Amino acid sequence: MTFLNLKLRRDFRKNWTQFFSVFLMAFLSILIFVGLQGAWHGLEVSLDTYIKDSNLADSWVMSTGFTKQDMDEIRAINGVKKTGETTRIQVKVDNKSASEKQLFLETFKSKLTQPHLVTGEKLQENQSGLWLNLNYAKANKLRVGDRLTVISQGKSVSLKVLGFVQSADRIYFTGNEAFISPNDVDYGYGYVSSATLKHELGYQGGSNVLEIKGQPAKIRDKLATILGKRLIAYNDRHTLVDVSDALDRVGQIRNLSYLFSFIFILLAILAMYTTIRRMIETQEKEIAILKALGISSLKISWHYTSFGLLVGSAGTILGLAISPVMSWFVLGTQKDMFAIPSWTIAYSMSSVVVILLVLSICILASYLASRDAIQGLPAEFLRGNKQKVGRKVVLERFSSLWQSLRFEQRWAIRDALSNKVRLLMGVIGVAFGMMLLIAGIGMPQSINHLVDKAYHEDFNYDTRLHMANYDAVKDTYPKGQWVEIKQAKFTPDDGYNRLLVVISDGNYVNMKTESGEPIKPDGIYVTKGFASRAKLTVGQELEVTPYLDGKPYRFKIKGIITSETNQGAYIKQALFEKEKCKFSPTTLLIRDGDYTGKLKNDKHVISRIKMRDQEKNAKDFVASLMSIFLMIVGFAILLVVVVLYNLGSLNFVERTRDYATLSVLGFKKNELRRITMLENIGTTAIGWLLGLPLGFWFLTAYVKTFSTIKLEYTSYVTWQNILLSTVIVVLCSMSTTVFISSRIKHLDRVQALKGLE
Repeated sequence: MTFLNLKLRRDFRKNWTQFFSVFLMAFLSILIFVGLQGAWHGLEVSLDTYIKDSNLADSWVMSTGFTKQDMDEIRAINGVKKTGETTRIQVKVDNKSASEKQLFLETFKSKLTQPHLVTGEKLQENQSGLWLNLNYAKANKLRVGDRLTVISQGKSVSLKVLGFVQSADRIYFTGNEAFISPNDVDYGYGYVSSATLKHELGYQGGSNVLEIKGQPAKIRDKLATILGKRLIAYNDRHTLVDVSDALDRVGQIRNLSYLFSFIFILLAILAMYTTIRRMIETQEKEIAILKALGISSLKISWHYTSFGLLVGSAGTILGLAISPVMSWFVLGTQKDMFAIPSWTIAYSMSSVVVILLVLSICILASYLASRDAIQGLPAEFLRGNKQKVGRKVVLERFSSLWQSLRFEQRWAIRDALSNKVRLLMGVIGVAFGMMLLIAGIGMPQSINHLVDKAYHEDFNYDTRLHMANYDAVKDTYPKGQWVEIKQAKFTPDDGYNRLLVVISDGNYVNMKTESGEPIKPDGIYVTKGFASRAKLTVGQELEVTPYLDGKPYRFKIKGIITSETNQGAYIKQALFEKEKCKFSPTTLLIRDGDYTGKLKNDKHVISRIKMRDQEKNAKDFVASLMSIFLMIVGFAILLVVVVLYNLGSLNFVERTRDYATLSVLGFKKNELRRITMLENIGTTAIGWLLGLPLGFWFLTAYVKTFSTIKLEYTSYVTWQNILLSTVIVVLCSMSTTVFISSRIKHLDRVQALKGLE
């Protein structure tokens, strides 16, 4: 065994370039899976710990006000374990900046979800002041002890900042449904005592938010019966964006880790198998000598199998060592999006399983490659019987076609089809590389397309006003388009409340149906995402029970809207009021300059939101994910380069004797380079063709993982995406081909043509 160990070390030094690709595949398999698992499982553990410590509620009910009878009836629902009530109001922050700032203030005495105190005084009912959320304080450079002036009930109130907090029901706090990502500069939340709310802020109403622990069956229907037209909204952890977006991000990163690992593990199998087979075929003389010395086939087989163990172990160990760096990097990209007190990376037993799987695969691939190849007597190896025998390929049956091909083309085809495993590895590598490139480039394109479509096609207003009382201001503001957005219960539905959007006549809401038609007052129109999930079709009857109304209405579906935002249903004011429904909008869409100087001092105007601010907020969301998208592109490029280089290297080593023979027969080095290039080009072309549909499929599937109840992301592939992905693949192919072809210049024909005898 000492001799075999010495041979093992020498073989590693001599053939390290061939084993490097196997090492790299094993390394990347572990790095990507364990690294991404550290991120997604770490996020999962951080969320679970935060949720558990905060006693996060399971669902939330908003009403115009709860009575004691309401509370008793809700607590009596089978499945409700515990309830907590709170009062929530929205106030303006009195500031000198150009943008409006809003705060959502809430009492905490009977709240189920306990706020997490970051710094400052403990939350107590006898304290006068407010506890402000940390992200808003950081964005506006506030400190504990500062005074903040807010406008409530038409009067200015100065409140002392007693501390900074975070809340588990505000992990992904956007502040307003108009924004799709956190806007910490303009929107914040805080907690005040009941006395502060009543005596200083002047709010005299009762509790309007109810938290529920437990998951009762059919609770939506029961709440509608109990509260009637006083019901504003119902959400659970799956539909409350402040919570659901954080929980969904875990699955998005997890799915990415599984896909990447599958690709690299598959290529590790093929790379190890082809590398060991190539080594055995070029070491037939050594195998003959080993057999002649009395070393058994089993020991020789183990000798070659140990290459897989050592290379796999080296890649695994390095992957494990670097994976925490990747875990923290990916986790760091999420910190600006989610407000969590403590972040950690975490791993599970599945990492151990994948590590053992990669090692087993490398060992098994080595064993299978060596098992059959070393069978036989020493004399058979010395005679060269183990060398591959050329066989005719399918194309040779078509003599006219075959004869029309040039010599180097026929050579490349024969060589590729006689090494099917190597060809398969190349095709898979290029196809998956193309797939990841299309997805990595297409993800930001798809989300940016949604943003451009939403803010330049579906809507074209300049400012969105939130009004307190439509009846009081509808004559004062004749210009613009009124929009009422409220939750509603639809039948049939997909198990969740959806948005019902009622629009007046105007030119600022321009959604189109799949057939290109605008919304008309002839029926109800549902968005494509809602229709797909609830299996709704044009012509179907849809029952709608709007919250704050409580009565069911039936409308015929007249079209499917292609809009990705505000997933739910749209209906015109005229038809809505024709069915005796009350139109009570709180949103007015206007152009800049429509009401210059009139809005600032109108107490009915609760807030103003510029469309350009909404668009910037949406693009900030894309920017927060760019690191992940660029990582996908980076791994795709690395995948193509490594696979094509490995194939070219194997091809050169296997065909060294053939190239030397052709060179002696008079073939020029440029002609030999063309032979090596043709096989690489053929492999790239086949992989590219397979990669196109794979890329479209993966982009569509992965974009959907970002979809929520309110937003439906769809894939968007442009010709620029395909062109850029193709150029990258071609450049990778050309660079590896040029690099490998340069080795022909230093080909030692004498050494290559030495006989085996």
